[in-house]
Amino acid sequence: MTALAKPVSTALAALLVGGVLTTSSPPAVAAAAPDLPTAVAGNPFVDGWYADPDVAVYGDRYWVYPTTSKRYAEQTYLDAFSSTDLVHWTKHPNVLTTADVSWAEEAVWAPAPVARNGRYYLYFAANDIQGDTQLGGIGVAVADRPEGPYRDAIGRPLVDAFHNGAQPIDQDVFIDDDGQAYMYYGGHSHANVVKLNPDMVSLGRFADGGTYREITPSGYVEGAQMFKRGGRYYLMWSEGGWTGPDYSVSYAIADSPTGPFTKLDKVLAQDPAVARGSGHNAVLNVPGTDTWYIVYHRRPLGETDGNHRQLAYDRMYFNADGTIRRVAMKVQDNFADDNTHGWKTHGGTWTASGGRLRTDASAGGKALLDTNFGDFTQDTQVTVTSGGGDAGLVFRATRPAVGADAYAGYYAGISPAGRVVLGRADNSWTPLGSAPLTTAVGTAHRLRVTAVGASIRVYVDDMTTPRLDVVDAAFASGANGVRAFNAAATFDDVAVGPAVGPVANLAQGRPATGTPACAPGEGPEKAVNGTVTGGNGDKFCSSTPGAWLRVDLGASRSISRFEIAHAQAGGEQAGFNTRAFGLSVSQDGTTWTRVVDVAGNSAATTVHPVSGVSGRHVRLDVGTPTGTTDGATRIYELRVFG
Repeated sequence: MTALAKPVSTALAALLVGGVLTTSSPPAVAAAAPDLPTAVAGNPFVDGWYADPDVAVYGDRYWVYPTTSKRYAEQTYLDAFSSTDLVHWTKHPNVLTTADVSWAEEAVWAPAPVARNGRYYLYFAANDIQGDTQLGGIGVAVADRPEGPYRDAIGRPLVDAFHNGAQPIDQDVFIDDDGQAYMYYGGHSHANVVKLNPDMVSLGRFADGGTYREITPSGYVEGAQMFKRGGRYYLMWSEGGWTGPDYSVSYAIADSPTGPFTKLDKVLAQDPAVARGSGHNAVLNVPGTDTWYIVYHRRPLGETDGNHRQLAYDRMYFNADGTIRRVAMKVQDNFADDNTHGWKTHGGTWTASGGRLRTDASAGGKALLDTNFGDFTQDTQVTVTSGGGDAGLVFRATRPAVGADAYAGYYAGISPAGRVVLGRADNSWTPLGSAPLTTAVGTAHRLRVTAVGASIRVYVDDMTTPRLDVVDAAFASGANGVRAFNAAATFDDVAVGPAVGPVANLAQGRPATGTPACAPGEGPEKAVNGTVTGGNGDKFCSSTPGAWLRVDLGASRSISRFEIAHAQAGGEQAGFNTRAFGLSVSQDGTTWTRVVDVAGNSAATTVHPVSGVSGRHVRLDVGTPTGTTDGATRIYELRVFG
């Protein structure tokens, strides 16, 4: 892909096609997209299984060209998507098919678009060759329009063999300010750069006479991506296995388009609360601005098929020194695109129109995102439009099905009868709290839930004073969504993210020490990282008899409650929950006062209110690690509340 190196004038932007200066008739300039924090109308931003996106700005439209994510034998065509606002997307099917490329049979991957000489070029990989005796590699197709149809430009692969160990796949084309075009590519953990001649369909040579220059940075696996900003060259690439949760994106910066490229940081990785397998990215710069987006694919948490990948984008920010901040995969949906991509429904009739998610009256119909948040804040605008029931937010939900209480999780809702309610469902309903609320049918309310450990707070319109404040440890994490019970309702501006507000876990992110870990990556720091959703590796584990975990709160703090998320809270068997343990506090880290003693525990999460307790240091001492013969202590989270 190509990206603007720096903000440009309106006159210059009018001559840009895909970020490349052209002498053809000036196209219209792409509409100025807002500075979005993410795909605010929801990720995935298009429907279907797609991967390996690359992007271009052609005239007044933003274009995304992805791989069709299917079995190799079914990867015989490429679709494209275009938008004027990064919200509403038009699908352009079959812009290139193997019927138009005589040598391509399958595994058509990673299209890379660029415009030059008044024509549109699409570079692609085909056949997934594993050696030089096989037919395939990187090809180039050309069209007179961005949506094609594209035709093979040279009747053979442009790169048809391994050079410097690089499999000829995952190409990206970049045109520098001086007009020189480069192609970056490579699989099998090797990356090359080649020069493209002005005709864009043949390879040039470097000053030393060579054609293929290796630029492999540390950790590189595949998915090379180049862009330029502030006169510096940014190489991005993917690491890990494409079907695994370790798939991620790292980057380097150089002063030359050929490097050297030294890895600086990982900027995009899986979030166990949002999505797995995030990688193979492109970079989009809004013309005339310093607004940048990372466009990538990821796998929904509930999907196990490696090919079930979806397209997403999030805002990408730079530090003052030009380095890239780590990207947060945000969860938002304002339904401005009038679709429900990424939502799964259980009962009721759900549609998106007029910038709202709408449902009819049902016996507890639910619409859920494929998230797995433990500690979070969720905001949603809720309007009951008819009926005598209620509507609101579902959270920490698992095992969803059709039925009023057919899920395990929590629900907070508002009713025109004048109440805000909070309860727990597990194929039956347990009320946890209610409060009066002045409202009426047709009145929109901003409903917020903040959950940290067992602490659940519900806010309505006033985001400073909770209407309900409840402690319940039944469910540690799960999906977020919305629900209506015996009422028709609309929902808007759904956002889920890290917990905000005064509910603070004093131990989160604080220095932690403990007995030796069971394995690398299972140290004490995992018990204070604020999450239990990362699977088996998201815990402090120690096989040492008499295991202990200690946290420094940084200063003496008044403490009202402790919480411990044991093995079952992280998805392990209930028998591994910590059986017997004690909690102590200290001001100096030397003299300790025991404040909690537990024997015979079997719960996944334990809550321990205390009174008159303060200290700078907190220590958990384990007497009996499990309810089985297994001798390993497993603590997914130790929380301390003031």
